Amino acid sequence: MALEKRTELEVLLEEMENLGTSWTRNKFFDDNGYLILKKLCHPEKLFSEVPDKKGKMSYWGHKLDQYEYDEVEIQVEGSTARYWHPQYRQTHSKIRKVIEDVIGRKLYNTYYYDRFYFSGQELSRHLDRPSCEISVSVHVSTNLKQPWPIFVKKLNGENVGIELEAGDGLLYKGCERPHWREKMPDDPKIENLYYHNIFFHYVLQDGTRAHYAFDRK
Repeated sequence: MALEKRTELEVLLEEMENLGTSWTRNKFFDDNGYLILKKLCHPEKLFSEVPDKKGKMSYWGHKLDQYEYDEVEIQVEGSTARYWHPQYRQTHSKIRKVIEDVIGRKLYNTYYYDRFYFSGQELSRHLDRPSCEISVSVHVSTNLKQPWPIFVKKLNGENVGIELEAGDGLLYKGCERPHWREKMPDDPKIENLYYHNIFFHYVLQDGTRAHYAFDRK
């Protein structure tokens, strides 16, 4: 029986998974494509009330009312995503320095955004664009009573689910390791369920994606 023909997208995704261009000096990180950073941040310093608006807010200034607004957040429809929220500008650089010590290579900031997920929402399995070469997802807060893991496909093909406490970060190679979240569980006993995390993105200063530094697309 002839093998089923793969689509061009499937071939491209496989090639991207096996590029291996984001090497570091941290063996576990390179072998697995992810690393858990316990107590990376103080969650109370990152805490933010759940916004009233759903959709996407892209901040262009330092004030809380300086943003462009789209009613729909395309990647996770029904969620709330905030790009370059002023509250997290300094944290973006502070975390970069921690990651540099962990991986033994220098980084450039690219961009960051935070997202509020709500009951029943999921993050489809995907690879990130080049500006997300070295990324970290930080768990800020939630009112869920059970863990809601983020999944990563390791280099050996194994899918691993990682559960984070508030303030923990998941460091991962966004362009090389597929990652996703299954549907957020529901709990009829809790009103207005939410899960808040922040994605901070970077590129290697001497890597193949360095020209994406300071990306604000």
